[in-house]
Amino acid sequence: MYEIASIILSAVLFITIMVIFTNERIDYISFTLLAAVIACVVAGIAFGVGFSEFMTYIEFEPLFFIICMQIIIAILEEHRIFRWIILKTLHWTKADHRKFFYLICFIASMTSAFISDITVGIIFVPIVIRACKIMKINPAPYLFGLSFTINIGSIYTPFSSSENILIANAFSLNFTYFISNFTLIVIPTLIYTLFLVDFTMLRKQEPPPKEYRKILLEVMDPNIVIVNKKKFVFNSIYFVGIIIGFIIIPAAYIVAVVGAVIMCLLNRKKFTDVLQKTDLKVITFFIGIFLLMATMQINGTFIIIGNLIESFISDNALIAAITILLMISVLSGFLAQIPTALVFITLMQNIYGIGQVPNLIIMAILLGINIGSNFLPQGAACDLITLNLSEKNDVADFNYKSLLKYGSMMTLVHIGVSIIYLTLYSLVIP
Repeated sequence: MYEIASIILSAVLFITIMVIFTNERIDYISFTLLAAVIACVVAGIAFGVGFSEFMTYIEFEPLFFIICMQIIIAILEEHRIFRWIILKTLHWTKADHRKFFYLICFIASMTSAFISDITVGIIFVPIVIRACKIMKINPAPYLFGLSFTINIGSIYTPFSSSENILIANAFSLNFTYFISNFTLIVIPTLIYTLFLVDFTMLRKQEPPPKEYRKILLEVMDPNIVIVNKKKFVFNSIYFVGIIIGFIIIPAAYIVAVVGAVIMCLLNRKKFTDVLQKTDLKVITFFIGIFLLMATMQINGTFIIIGNLIESFISDNALIAAITILLMISVLSGFLAQIPTALVFITLMQNIYGIGQVPNLIIMAILLGINIGSNFLPQGAACDLITLNLSEKNDVADFNYKSLLKYGSMMTLVHIGVSIIYLTLYSLVIP
């Protein structure tokens, strides 16, 4: 009886947390920790499991990685390195509104391959809105371009987002794996997405007058954001070194930990002081989810769900991959990406066995998690940030309704192209 109660309770609590996570107004951290404690107590009584066993299910490597990457990005942002890149982009394009659109979206997309999509949105969106207002043009096409391309860039590396970090850690994927498997879909997808936004929205706008472009270039001088030129250059070079470290060293979390510690020492900053500026909510949420999922592993919930899903999955790896892609795309659009990724990681490992999950399935998981979230605005944290900043700055034509309309259409196109890519990949690399 206790066993059945544990299964039902864990499943209900997990689904509840996934729904709560999508609502910013609710304190999802408190609910997650409470749900984890309740589920662990019931599972512990039912199956005679102690606290120490539940702790073994917490994946500490990705947690260390996320914390240390946040520290690295916090120091880089303090020196406004990414803001300088945006302003420099304006000057490279000489404030030509179409060249600026393509280049800024491309840079934002590539930036999201290295830092979280939320951070990219917070850095890029306000400056783009301000630039467009100075040029007296509608920022909406630029915001659509950013929203659609930031998630594309997130596919490209194992450390672009919390979801990618978890998936890479679970399947032992390194930087080279992502570059070799996704370059042929990321770059073309980025190009045709920008072309579609340009063709349907941007070309309908009149170009800004030359006098406004001249004012913009004078007002938004890249050198204004540099506080300390020596530290600016030094930290930029050091960050490039960290990226090279990710490419060379398979254990990414070690590179992140060492990189964060050395960066703090070289900038004469206390590690704990910078740590306070990071978003520890994500880490706390992860711990709660790991514990909640531990109860689902112990009480057999994942075995039941796995048997159910397995009945829908074909023995053919390609058909199975397409099915998984569609499932995850829909779920990550309606529910939280992080729990969705964790669930499918566990389910696939249970179905195929740890270390036995086909590469096409892993690729489908990554594609679905990163591109499916644009189905609904609340599915992607970056979209919510962009919507919020758009509302504060009174941007016309970029609102929940328009983002829902164009975002869902673009996501369907991305899913269709992903299916074609997986099919071609399976034919070239059996």
